[in-house]
Amino acid sequence: MKNIISASRRTDIPAFYSEWFIQRLKAGEVYVKNPYGGQIYRVSLKADDMHCIVFWSKNFAPLISRIEEVENVTGNLFFHFTITGMPEDIESNTPHYKEAIKDLRYIAQRYSPGHVIWRFHPVCVTDKLPFEYFEEMFSECAEKLRGSCDKCYISFVQKYRKAISNFEKYSDHKLVDIDAQTQREYAIKLGGIASKNGIKLYACCNDYLLSDRVYKGSCINSMELAELFSDYLISTPVAPTRKECACTKSMDIGSYDTCPHGCLYCYANSDKEKSKALFENMEMGWNALGFNVDEGITVDNGLQNSR
Repeated sequence: MKNIISASRRTDIPAFYSEWFIQRLKAGEVYVKNPYGGQIYRVSLKADDMHCIVFWSKNFAPLISRIEEVENVTGNLFFHFTITGMPEDIESNTPHYKEAIKDLRYIAQRYSPGHVIWRFHPVCVTDKLPFEYFEEMFSECAEKLRGSCDKCYISFVQKYRKAISNFEKYSDHKLVDIDAQTQREYAIKLGGIASKNGIKLYACCNDYLLSDRVYKGSCINSMELAELFSDYLISTPVAPTRKECACTKSMDIGSYDTCPHGCLYCYANSDKEKSKALFENMEMGWNALGFNVDEGITVDNGLQNSR
């Protein structure tokens, strides 16, 4: 059975590491460290071993400029594109949302609206950024994306310890506590806006948000990917990465603390300065993201699903 490659929930490979990724594709393999146990795995990137590549990014422009090099290996590409329009003091190194929308439209035109999911998350309400800001931004984005995507995924910010620390250290925003019922009411409002623009709204985990306007999401859904690419030789077991996750098994090739976007809410970075420094010291010829593996050492083949 073929594997789904996730690139990546842990960092933004298209935005910052497209050169590294394309070198790894040409090499036919990549090394990945399990973020929980520390074991190092070898993951095949050969066309015969990959069902598809699922990309995650806030900025696909660097990858788009080299997309034909990726297509030379596999044309089975799927895109999670996060566009929120949050201000720079929360998302400090992301493109303007209008530029991102142009790139999402390009992806939809090159492939199809079914090849891309718009992610409007997390909804990050602070003492200076009320829900109404997100409602207005969501409405504008949904109108501009009408016809270019038919699915949008949302969630509300999780108050991870590292997120709280980053907000306190790098901004004057304070995260606002919003009870589950209010979050659900907010989600229903966004669902109504999405529906008017031909888009179905899904909740990433957060089952308490579900309603007749908000559906349960499965960010990596092997059956839908099999249908999309007409390729049914795919690994199908459900392999949740956290509570209420409905994703199927994939192999994530990213590393934590490597994304220089600097988003204060991010679970994947312990500190944005640390991530920036690692990016600046990264060599694109390394065989792993953020480090290099001596190919003479013993490693495991394959990798378990993880966030």
